Amino acid sequence: MTTKRKVLLTGASGSMGGEALEVLLERTDEIDLVLIVRPSTRNKGIFRKYRDNTSVHIVWGDLYDPRVARAAVEGVDVVLNPAALISPAADKNPEQAYRTNTGGTRNLIEAIKAQPDGADRIRLVSVGSVAMYGDRLPPRHAIKVGDPLKPCWGDHYALSKIAAEKAVIESGIKHWVSLRQTFIAIPNTFSLLDPIMFHQPLDTHMELITSQDAGYGLARVIDAPDELFGRVYNMSGGPACRVVYDDYLREMLALAGLGDYRGVLEPHWFALQNFHCGYFADSHLLDAFLGHFRQPLAEHYAQFRAAFPAPLRFAGRAAPTAVVKAYLRRLAEPLRWIDRDDEEHIRAFLGSRERWAKVPDWEGLTLTKHDPDEALELSTPDLGQLSSRALAELRGGECVTGAVEDRHEKIRWRCGLGHEWTASRALIEAGHWCPGCAPPPWDYESMVAHDPLLAKVHGSPSLRA
Repeated sequence: MTTKRKVLLTGASGSMGGEALEVLLERTDEIDLVLIVRPSTRNKGIFRKYRDNTSVHIVWGDLYDPRVARAAVEGVDVVLNPAALISPAADKNPEQAYRTNTGGTRNLIEAIKAQPDGADRIRLVSVGSVAMYGDRLPPRHAIKVGDPLKPCWGDHYALSKIAAEKAVIESGIKHWVSLRQTFIAIPNTFSLLDPIMFHQPLDTHMELITSQDAGYGLARVIDAPDELFGRVYNMSGGPACRVVYDDYLREMLALAGLGDYRGVLEPHWFALQNFHCGYFADSHLLDAFLGHFRQPLAEHYAQFRAAFPAPLRFAGRAAPTAVVKAYLRRLAEPLRWIDRDDEEHIRAFLGSRERWAKVPDWEGLTLTKHDPDEALELSTPDLGQLSSRALAELRGGECVTGAVEDRHEKIRWRCGLGHEWTASRALIEAGHWCPGCAPPPWDYESMVAHDPLLAKVHGSPSLRA
């Protein structure tokens, strides 16, 4: 009789984790599942159906409790960790974001290493975020693993994910992998209506993924060969899921029965910078292992239409255009920042009050929409092909230790400002750099003077009249 593998899954109540759970449940003849689930009233109701399933064991508790992590990791072979407090909730409670995203990951690492031969035997799959790359407006919107990590001003979610990934890479665990996840498009995207939708510039280029493909890909990692591990990957639905935010809004509002989006939205309601997303120049590398490029953008639209079959309604009635526009306007935080003279947010998201005032109406607006192939020509080089010395020079610094054969061995580095620290080459290849220069505070404008690779991906926003 073949011994069943034991797989720990966190975040099973979320979009990616929930879809992964559905895939893994089809394989309980060969795997046993352990789930860490927060003991909320909602979760207890959802997961009650697994009470009599002998292949599913639920550990009730919070991931940031080390006792919960130790109990869940005992005897497992694979740890899948998509659990996270994401934005906008993370924006409102950054301390909780660090506890869950960074602290939870560290707890899993320590629990793995406490198991017999855990660091060599147990596979750890960590999920990062496209938010780690920060603002990548055109023409700098082609993203590769290895690009500098430059989270946007105030984005503690991204910072918590960067810290979590760093802990994974430097953990000493032999079989780790980090999947930097793009925007996960759930079927009823309108359930996410929130002011954060106006933090995103209209000319943001996105390469999204459906929740089903995100969960399917995560579940597929348990069968991946050793060659997948020890590296970071960008995860998306692939080139067939590329779209500019302006076009995405137009399609989604039309599908929701609201007609022309220009009738319920105005260009000056949106931020002009300081968000994230882009086209992944290397997402195909992960798909070669997992085969998760299944559902194109059109499938997401079809899923949305099925989940949202009727026009947006208020008080049981189809909402008039004026009512919808007034509702959406109340969500448009850039207008509140202007009204309140909130200089920090104005400077971060709009550049200046004067620049915001020059945003034209729809008739006068021209958005930069790059051809994907043109965007990829501007992407950064493959850092894995460079020597450690050349890699450091690309960041305006120096590899103090010199060349070493093991890319996971920790060596000394020096940045352009003279800060020294210890890190593995694997960490630097993934875009991490000087901890002394990392935000907060945010100071990219001066950092580009001593970090050429950062200067390559950091630029002014492209919205123009």
